[in-house]
Amino acid sequence: SNYCCYIAYKLLLTQLSYTAFCKNMVEVSTFEQQVQLHLSPNRSATWQQTKFLMASFGLFISSIAIAWAFAGAWVILPFAGIEVGLLTLIMYLVSKATYQWQTVLISPQTIFVQCSNGAYLRFPRHDTSLYFFKDTEKKRLPRLVLQTHLQQFELGAFLNADDKQRVHDSLKTTGIMICTNKWW
Repeated sequence: SNYCCYIAYKLLLTQLSYTAFCKNMVEVSTFEQQVQLHLSPNRSATWQQTKFLMASFGLFISSIAIAWAFAGAWVILPFAGIEVGLLTLIMYLVSKATYQWQTVLISPQTIFVQCSNGAYLRFPRHDTSLYFFKDTEKKRLPRLVLQTHLQQFELGAFLNADDKQRVHDSLKTTGIMICTNKWW
């Protein structure tokens, strides 16, 4: 039956098409005896919009640097080039990070987790607990960790607090045991 769940999971993943711009960071769907959660970070700009912004900044900074070079301050050109290069690199890395995702499929016997980086994990459902760590002192975001005695995996590290709470509530309704560090 685990093999059948695995096949159903793979078929479902091939049928789903993820758009470049997601409005819901936590998408929950139920079918037969399975629940699927698709987690993705907030993406405020598409890759096309990010490229346009990088080109605009590059053109603006370059025009100012060239104007100063014509005025005799040619030393500014290498620094402007470094500035444009670093700004482009940072915007690329941030945009790339917004395209990660995690899919969690909860079946009666198994919990499957697949990530955009190719990681694929399988947890036995009855031995798995969701640990909900709330930071009580430094006001950091809570952490959601699927854990058995042999393995653990943090779910939705890229989600905000409200979305993590939605994942928590969705997993709680499926019957997964929830543990927390805050009992009061």
